[in-house]
Amino acid sequence: MRITPIRRTVQIFAVAAMVAVPLLNLSGVNAVSGSFYSLSLGPLSLTDPLIAIQSLLATMRFDVVLLTSALIPAGLALVLGRVFCSWVCPQNILSELCDAVSRRLGLPRFFAPAPAPLARYLVLALILAATLLFAFPLASLFSAPGIISVQTARLIYEGTVGLELVLIVIILLAEFFLVRRVWCNHLCPVGSMLGLFHSRKTMRVVMVEEETRACIGCRECGRVCQLGLNPLADKLAPQCHNCGACIDACQKMTGDRRPLSFRF
Repeated sequence: MRITPIRRTVQIFAVAAMVAVPLLNLSGVNAVSGSFYSLSLGPLSLTDPLIAIQSLLATMRFDVVLLTSALIPAGLALVLGRVFCSWVCPQNILSELCDAVSRRLGLPRFFAPAPAPLARYLVLALILAATLLFAFPLASLFSAPGIISVQTARLIYEGTVGLELVLIVIILLAEFFLVRRVWCNHLCPVGSMLGLFHSRKTMRVVMVEEETRACIGCRECGRVCQLGLNPLADKLAPQCHNCGACIDACQKMTGDRRPLSFRF
């Protein structure tokens, strides 16, 4: 079974839900409300772990309800890895589209070398440190999925958008003309925070070779990787966001008994 068609279906549903929620709220239906910062599904509340930690640092108040609402997203990341990034996040959807168009046009861009996890988390640490120092919700201004979802709702409610979308435009222009997938691969604090929730049992792409699924060395998996990673290497976390493109490419080359697969 190919993974990409399933992922595309989930992405379409995520975008449709992002538009449908404010439309329903505008019509007086409030069973579901919120954004990718924080979402309410009836009595259930879900909060981006980055936003929950930001609130704690900015207010210096331990809000049990808020922190509890971040447990489900954190738990999903602990089990499934950064699937929010590759399967749901609207910024990733835009970046994927931007990358596909840029490649089709043959624009001369490059992959920046993937940073060590320490470098990636340095960006996250600086944002959180500034939040604590200035008591200002700085992380909200760098949460691309939160910005896109809130500004979508604002466009529906008010017919206008805010300056926060400038960040999204800058990201897309940089990725379209200069560096492929630089935001998701190097800078995004939401992805970095979710990347903290992983263990040896977290789902990941692994190489499983045996007599019926030996790697033929085609390197097709590396060619299709959105983030310029080598799926044959170990320890892809926290960079890999489990999109499954490399597994599909491997399946295309070797059949159902493919060397690359998702494993816990």
